[in-house]
Amino acid sequence: MRFKAKEKLSVIGFTLLVIVFAVSSCTVAPATDEPTTATSPPREPSPTSPPAATASPSPSDSEADLPRNAAAEFDTDFSQHSVPYDEISTVLSKDRIPALDDPTFVGLEEAGQWLAEEEPVLAVEIGGEARAYPIQILMWHEIVNDQVGGVPIAATYCPLCNTGIVFERTVAAPGESEEQQVLDFGTTGRLRYSNLVMYDRQTESWWQQASGEAIAGVFNGRALTVVPSSMIAWADFKAEFPDGSVLSRETGYDRDYGQNPYTGYDDPSRSPFLYSGPETPEDLPQTARVLGIELNEEAVAYPYDLLQRERVVNDAVGGAPIVIFWQPGTASALDASSIAQGDDVGAANAFSRELGERTLTFSFEDDRVVDEETGSEWNILGEAVAGPMQGRQLEPVVSVNHFWFSWAAFNPEARLYEPDSSPDESEETSGQAGVSLEGDFEINLYQGEDLLGGSSVMFSDVLAQGKPVVLNMWAGLCPICRNELPELQDAYETYGDEVLFLGVDVGPFVGLGSREDGRALLNELEITYPAGSTPDREIMRDYDVLGTPTTHFITPSGESIERLTGVLGEEQLRETIKELMDTAGSS
Repeated sequence: MRFKAKEKLSVIGFTLLVIVFAVSSCTVAPATDEPTTATSPPREPSPTSPPAATASPSPSDSEADLPRNAAAEFDTDFSQHSVPYDEISTVLSKDRIPALDDPTFVGLEEAGQWLAEEEPVLAVEIGGEARAYPIQILMWHEIVNDQVGGVPIAATYCPLCNTGIVFERTVAAPGESEEQQVLDFGTTGRLRYSNLVMYDRQTESWWQQASGEAIAGVFNGRALTVVPSSMIAWADFKAEFPDGSVLSRETGYDRDYGQNPYTGYDDPSRSPFLYSGPETPEDLPQTARVLGIELNEEAVAYPYDLLQRERVVNDAVGGAPIVIFWQPGTASALDASSIAQGDDVGAANAFSRELGERTLTFSFEDDRVVDEETGSEWNILGEAVAGPMQGRQLEPVVSVNHFWFSWAAFNPEARLYEPDSSPDESEETSGQAGVSLEGDFEINLYQGEDLLGGSSVMFSDVLAQGKPVVLNMWAGLCPICRNELPELQDAYETYGDEVLFLGVDVGPFVGLGSREDGRALLNELEITYPAGSTPDREIMRDYDVLGTPTTHFITPSGESIERLTGVLGEEQLRETIKELMDTAGSS
């Protein structure tokens, strides 16, 4: 889905937002080994100025070549590095965002007093021990040094890239020694491609969070082992792990846990903060969510918009058969000021399709994920919950949520997943601007029968009336649709004599409400233009519905001059309608 921020920021608000980005909060504690509740922020950079640049590295790696203040703050062996130092921006001082080194945990009942059902948590299970790290806490600390199932791990989260990754903290010691060393991680206060740069306290080597690779210091070139984890809703964690534990809010620091200091950051119309790096491919908006998988030397990105539409994706990465499940119900941590009120972006997890001697193929049928071989039903965490396979568990595949700009920067040769389609099908159903839409479908009207000539009509009959059409695909439980429908109603009242407006409820196809929910939303918002549902699921493919709402602006001849996903502003909507009328009048 593409989502808008729930708050529109004023100029002053945007300035404050940039300052918040720079320090992760106006209440960030000064660098210290002890927790503190000090609230005085450091002096911040101007929001209109780029991050301070550093000189290109020279063979001598003098202090002038290093990221600002690096030599004064770190005992790192900066002569060893694998990336140019001018790719690294200094934003904060060392440990200004304090990692948690001695975390405490609470049970599900206690955590449920302050965690909303849809809030995202980073979930990990090792050796039968399951833990949830709420993003509302990771947002303010970015690293938790912990031990799960006897394994030392670091649970990490970079808000600017939306990357939640769990690493093992045990590595082979530097040099030729076979000794194993357990590392503790902190924040350097530096970013590369807007991504968190960590450091280990044992050698002060610098590590890139997005890749787990050491980029400077004695560990340069080493990579941490990634532990499979998933970013899911709190409701899903507690349902799957009734004996699990949850990172406590009692961290020793005074932070606004539950509040999002990056309000509106995942708005696709905005550019990522402090990003300086490779140009982002234009296939997706920079802050579009993707699920990234690296396996057997192949990297693939799966757009969340597509996953929402498909619900299940069978694929092969590096020759290994994998499957991705997506389900609604997980809030964006980077949308609203309160994380619990964030837009529903859903959750996606990846698994191997190989189970025993079988390679399974999955599909989404009747609001369930089932395998075609046995008909068993599976949940978002890869467990069979009904059928012959009940109780069996798919093997997780390491996958990481990213924003598109971040994934593309660190994986420039990666494949962007697209469903297979024949050339003819692609030409007929692409639904892009300027393409003829030939996929007809049935509409069972909730309202507007008098305007369209019956309670059940074909879309071709709508076009046959000879007017241009604003075709809006929406859902009864879609928060963005709730905001957009009144704008469409206003436009209908203005242009309804010249343009046909038609809403098609696709909620049952995307898990965002029943037909009854759709009717209820229309009544609540007093929407009067024609609207209904369709039994034809193919509309999602034929009209390229990658998220709700999706709106096509279609000429009487069936040509879509524009497809827009996400909320439409009043000005954008009216300008596009005028363009549609001009195009229809000249054809």
